[in-house]
Amino acid sequence: MTHIDRENLALIALAEFDLTEPERQHLSECPECTLELIALQHTVAVGRSARSVQLVDPGDRVWAGIHSALGLSETVDTTPRLSHYAADSEPAASEPAALVEPVETPGPSGIVTDIGSGLRPRGRRRNWMPVAVAAGIAGLLGGLGGGIWWQSARQQAPEPRLIAEARLDPFPGWDAAGSAYVAKTADGQREVVLDVTGVSADSDLREVWLIKADASGLISIGLLGGESGRFIIPDGVDLSQYPLVDVSAEPDDGDPQHSGDSILRGELRTV
Repeated sequence: MTHIDRENLALIALAEFDLTEPERQHLSECPECTLELIALQHTVAVGRSARSVQLVDPGDRVWAGIHSALGLSETVDTTPRLSHYAADSEPAASEPAALVEPVETPGPSGIVTDIGSGLRPRGRRRNWMPVAVAAGIAGLLGGLGGGIWWQSARQQAPEPRLIAEARLDPFPGWDAAGSAYVAKTADGQREVVLDVTGVSADSDLREVWLIKADASGLISIGLLGGESGRFIIPDGVDLSQYPLVDVSAEPDDGDPQHSGDSILRGELRTV
């Protein structure tokens, strides 16, 4: 299967691209690209919602390092100031609003996911060079100041609260082990945190599920890459009704249903 180019996925998430019909079809069949696009759109949404963040002009030495690393010309050697770009970013009064097109595609769990529920211009491509330059600048600034920002954020944000945990036992035929716990953040978001061993494979996918105690219902919460991962629990899911955490081996065949080949399973218990 040929996947959608990662640059195109990033630009779709940024509303730089409109989906083509082949891309729509691919996303309806490919959990990997669908999950990556959802993750990129989440990152974009978080960035755009951070209105309370105060931006700071880069120092002359910081810009000099960026200028040198990107190999920019002398015409842009002056340190940019946020006030200049704020003025340039004001939309013209006569500029028409962009047409939008929400896109729906089934996620890996079979539940229809609204891909790109935000605004999306209908034009196929706009100039992506500013995005690339901005990404390069953001990466360099992140390397210089990310450590300071992260320490500050950790000091301000309360630690997630542990609410349940489980030991994961292997099914016959699997030499695996693991554990899971559920943490709840200050804003009410819950996530399953997994640490497992013996589940790696060269071909099949590894999918994480929440299952009812009598196995009459199940919810996919994501694909596991490697031997650890964090998975957001959808709002409205009652863990007392879905207490089992399951890791399954899934063939890469586009079928969103559980394969029936479970590797590990354990019951969450409130702590």
